[in-house]
Amino acid sequence: MPKVVLSGYFGFGNAGDEAILAAEVAALRQLIPDIEITVLSGNPSETAATYQVEAVPRGNVAAVWRALSSADLLISGGGSLLQDITSNRSIPYYLGVVALAKTLGKKVMLYANGVGPISHPFNRLLVRCLGNWVNLITVRDAGSKDTLKRLGVSRPPVVLTADAVFTLSPAAREVAEDVLQRGGVGLDRPRLGVSVRQWRGLEEYKEILSLAIDSFAQSHNFQVVFLPLQHPDDVVASEEVLSFMTAPGVIIRERCDVPTTMALYGAMDMVLGMRLHALVFAALQAVPHVGIVYDPKVASFLDIVQQPVGGMVDNLDGIGIAHQMACLWEQRQKAQANLKAATKKLSDLAWRNAKLAVALLKGEGYTDE
Repeated sequence: MPKVVLSGYFGFGNAGDEAILAAEVAALRQLIPDIEITVLSGNPSETAATYQVEAVPRGNVAAVWRALSSADLLISGGGSLLQDITSNRSIPYYLGVVALAKTLGKKVMLYANGVGPISHPFNRLLVRCLGNWVNLITVRDAGSKDTLKRLGVSRPPVVLTADAVFTLSPAAREVAEDVLQRGGVGLDRPRLGVSVRQWRGLEEYKEILSLAIDSFAQSHNFQVVFLPLQHPDDVVASEEVLSFMTAPGVIIRERCDVPTTMALYGAMDMVLGMRLHALVFAALQAVPHVGIVYDPKVASFLDIVQQPVGGMVDNLDGIGIAHQMACLWEQRQKAQANLKAATKKLSDLAWRNAKLAVALLKGEGYTDE
């Protein structure tokens, strides 16, 4: 039976990356029911128990070497692994795993990656050299494909697909409602779901966002519900934004599994989000949303689903964001229709990631459908 190793930002409690892992595992198993999957994880015991896979410590070179030695394919991604805006260690680590796999004679696929920004010259060199050594690359947005081209990645096929999460389904609505009820959220008013995160030591944006949330929530009689995606960091960021607000708000502190977290976003009437996968979860369930851009990947996604950009995190206008949310709320039926059409296309593209991985496993190679 075929064996694959999955390498990504897995096992660190980030709901977006855990959703990527859940999507990859489920899609591969649907296409090849007897596939054997090993995950390189920051928390192997939790990963193994949650996804019913083998899991090894991602920082243990001997364990990673053993996993790759017995594998047929390394899948690196998805997510924003090839960037150095959040850490200068990401690219050397992930491409180090790629180099080890290729040295062992294994096939390698970069799966639904978001690529860039990459500013350090050494990292750009690594991406060009290792990118041209892998067997196949799929990217989740056109900007990532352009970045690879500018860096000189030309040998393997680079296929534009979509974020792997678009193959997932949320939990039932009642599951989300149970969590919301425990958190103190009622059914009597529309809900504004908020996703915020810490970013590079900046603080001013939190007060500006609180102004935007206050203005919109009070003028439109919305409940404010903070939905953290990474614990405890996003909980702390949520507390800080809430401390500036005059309107009441609730923070859902309960750490939920991926389907439930997705369903929580589906139970909102509108979302204001910083984290990419907060916006992905909203889009999947046709919830109108405004995004705050801290990374080009957020702007790229908002462009794909035709939802408004609230501004760059280091240059926000609270009243302007509130006005955008008000306009979106007035046009919510049109926004929902657009999201349903967009996510149908994105789901088809996301499934292509898994289908191409299976073709690579079977030695069929890439064909342009």
